[in-house]
Amino acid sequence: GMYISFKDKGSVKKVLDNWPQPKVDIVVITDGERILGLGDLGTYGMGIPVGKLNLYTACGGIHPDRCLPVTIDVGTNTQSLIDDKFYTGLKEPRVRGAEYEAFVDEVLMGLVEKFPGVLIQFEDFGNTTAFGLLENYRNKICTFNDDIQGTASVALAGLFSAVRAKGTSFKDELFLFQGAGEAGTGIADLIVAQLVAEGMSLEDARKKCWLVDSKGLVVKSRLAGLQHHKLNYAHEHEEVRDFVDAMKILKPTGIIGVSAQPKVFNKEVVELMCELNERPIIFPLSNPTSKAECTAEEAFTWSKGKVLFASGSPFDPVVVDGKTHVPGQGNNAYIFPGVGLGANVAGAKHITDDMMRIAARALADEVTAADLETNCLYPPLSEIRRVSANIAKAIVQEANDKGLANKPMPADLDAAVKAAMYSAEPPSTTSAKADPLKNCALLRNPGLNRGLAFTVKEREEHSLQGLLPPVVWSLDLLVAQTKWQFERLTEPLAKFRFLMDLQNRSETLFYKFVIDNVTEMMPFIYTPTVGEACQKYGPIYQEARGMYISFKDKGSVKKVLDNWPQPKVDIVVITDGERILGLGDLGTYGMGIPVGKLNLYTACGGIHPDRCLPVTIDVGTNTQSLIDDKFYTGLKEPRVRGAEYEAFVDEVLMGLVEKFPGVLIQFEDFGNTTAFGLLENYRNKICTFNDDIQGTASVALAGLFSAVRAKGTSFKDELFLFQGAGEAGTGIADLIVAQLVAEGMSLEDARKKCWLVDSKGLVVKSRLAGLQHHKLNYAHEHEEVRDFVDAMKILKPTGIIGVSAQPKVFNKEVVELMCELNERPIIFPLSNPTSKAECTAEEAFTWSKGKVLFASGSPFDPVVVDGKTHVPGQGNNAYIFPGVGLGANVAGAKHITDDMMRIAARALADEVTAADLETNCLYPPLSEIRRVS
Repeated sequence: GMYISFKDKGSVKKVLDNWPQPKVDIVVITDGERILGLGDLGTYGMGIPVGKLNLYTACGGIHPDRCLPVTIDVGTNTQSLIDDKFYTGLKEPRVRGAEYEAFVDEVLMGLVEKFPGVLIQFEDFGNTTAFGLLENYRNKICTFNDDIQGTASVALAGLFSAVRAKGTSFKDELFLFQGAGEAGTGIADLIVAQLVAEGMSLEDARKKCWLVDSKGLVVKSRLAGLQHHKLNYAHEHEEVRDFVDAMKILKPTGIIGVSAQPKVFNKEVVELMCELNERPIIFPLSNPTSKAECTAEEAFTWSKGKVLFASGSPFDPVVVDGKTHVPGQGNNAYIFPGVGLGANVAGAKHITDDMMRIAARALADEVTAADLETNCLYPPLSEIRRVSANIAKAIVQEANDKGLANKPMPADLDAAVKAAMYSAEPPSTTSAKADPLKNCALLRNPGLNRGLAFTVKEREEHSLQGLLPPVVWSLDLLVAQTKWQFERLTEPLAKFRFLMDLQNRSETLFYKFVIDNVTEMMPFIYTPTVGEACQKYGPIYQEARGMYISFKDKGSVKKVLDNWPQPKVDIVVITDGERILGLGDLGTYGMGIPVGKLNLYTACGGIHPDRCLPVTIDVGTNTQSLIDDKFYTGLKEPRVRGAEYEAFVDEVLMGLVEKFPGVLIQFEDFGNTTAFGLLENYRNKICTFNDDIQGTASVALAGLFSAVRAKGTSFKDELFLFQGAGEAGTGIADLIVAQLVAEGMSLEDARKKCWLVDSKGLVVKSRLAGLQHHKLNYAHEHEEVRDFVDAMKILKPTGIIGVSAQPKVFNKEVVELMCELNERPIIFPLSNPTSKAECTAEEAFTWSKGKVLFASGSPFDPVVVDGKTHVPGQGNNAYIFPGVGLGANVAGAKHITDDMMRIAARALADEVTAADLETNCLYPPLSEIRRVS
């Protein structure tokens, strides 16, 4: 929408010229002085015009491009907003009087001149202002006030249904209002108009409506102190201070709450209405729910189901004595979208009270006998587009009958209304696009958008005035606001989605926020939350990131790669989704991994986001639940294997290298056998590494460097037993061996320092025939041992490393046995996500009485044992791969070698301080990760 500030006085037309759409049908405008029942919210009130126009589109079919939300910023008198560092408007007292009127006139006339035929809906102005604006402009331009006329129309529709349910007519009713503001007198005016239309005199019709304000019953003796809009309802009567006393005297058939005073329709009030009436009408219309005069449950329960009820807020059905009562919501959305649609089709010159009355009648006609049987006074909201269309037809007819239509009466009214309704079909991709460096196009470009951080000069250069609130914020304040929003979310997946939405909106703010809060954000950008996100990637999918290269693209991969918009890419992270963390084959749902890893390349290693490319190659999935999943985003076919798979992957990899010379390609979460094969085939052909094998190995080796330093030993003194013998396990073992060889040990002796246990037990020579290739170097001469604990008792390891994705296998027995064997046992449960960890930090530190040297794959909170705080280090690959990628980029590296990974581990371990080791933390703080990288 547009924010038009009092500072724009005299240049409003110039500001309006920044709106990118040439045609606008509906403007909803507010000055934020009386937002719902919440008071003066200033520019924070923009949510109201935005929300109303969303309903114009969803319910009335007004095209979203032809909707314009406007907030006019004339300051605020709410001190808490002036003191609010996040407030988006002028921190000045509200402009009043002639200056205000002249400025609003400049805005309204500017809108009408720029968008001929536009309907302007006033929304949530202060009471006196609202009536004044409506009085001044209703016969000059096409306008109405939804708080006055829209509320009145939807209330009148509910009353039509109520008298129908009672079998009475309006002339038999008498209404008492709790509240005498714009909504109350607006409803009263429309009731009076209906009674007059039915033949009653104006004087008698007004006597059917009585108002109670903050000083009591509105009566003639109070005339001198009454606001203008109340005067018509100041009847001849003694003064009555209390609403209940007024009820007892006047004996109303209906009470209508528009006071924003919660719970004033209490049990006494409802029971008194039941004494006075067989079927009392009770309409607590104040919004939001917290301001409702009573709830549906209270009204139906206290009245024993007799009440004819409508509310401003939604309430659930209520069961009384076995009967279900469905409370109707007198939602203005039943009225204004149809009125706007009709005004648009007719080219209406003005919106009259008779149009609002006719709209109420059209709405009430949609209520069926079945609706009334459940005491529901409105049709189902699910029918609202049909209801809006019927209201629109009634408005077009009335506009033509009264000579208020600028457009001729359609020959086929049904067809004309239907044709005018937007149906959310995809837009043409050949339509003209706005200049990509101007106004809304700039604000919708995540790579360029900085929102409120655009300077005044930038706003002028790029035609952004009016499209943003008038304040200019520093990036640091935007980060503080983002943190405020983030901290109010509770579910990890909601936090993940918040971050992805932020990235899709403004990459600058996203990375600044993550960099400034990397320790807190790491678990939500990557493990453990990314695991759940990948499992639900289809249901939560919103916006494409990266490239999906399908087996159906075989033979034309280069053509597909040409669709990537960036000319230079430094890092590709690629997966086929077969082994996502410890969660198995997730197919294209695994895209969350390359996206997350590349976010960390940028946040931790400073790789420019435009030079990062996440790739998922889709060769099918063998997970039946995905094939059965209606939201699954990939090929619903079994995985391609063998020579066909290898040829396709080669086409992808060679295509990437050819299109982006010098690119580093990181393999991620391929199946075990595939991962080792790809690494072996390509490590000396292109610049590549496998993070699950080599990245995990490097970060684990760094943790072991710190562990032996804490113990005061060296690698040659250690012996490691692995629970798990996949790519991570053998990758770590290979790097330990490389380090031992670098320290002078023979290759054969170095390998004997690493023992693996897989699903069949200890990996030994007698099992050679059935072993996968990557395990062969660790098949030592030894008898077969089936059980991990038995292997521990025999081999007496100084360290155990979990890479099995088998939760809780490092149980109390295992930890206590490690403590019997070692003064300072090394225990690294490295499996991800947290649900797959071999043990938790709390378990390891508690069972070992604080002796353990611990690192994990997932993050854990500090643990206190015997008064000492232990800080569990997370062996997060993000300590390694961003720095490796950054170094490869600066060097233009031809290949990534195991020695590079070993050196990276040493560099990481060198960042660990004595203070870190004092808390048993084997890694430096994540907050230092950019300097580490």
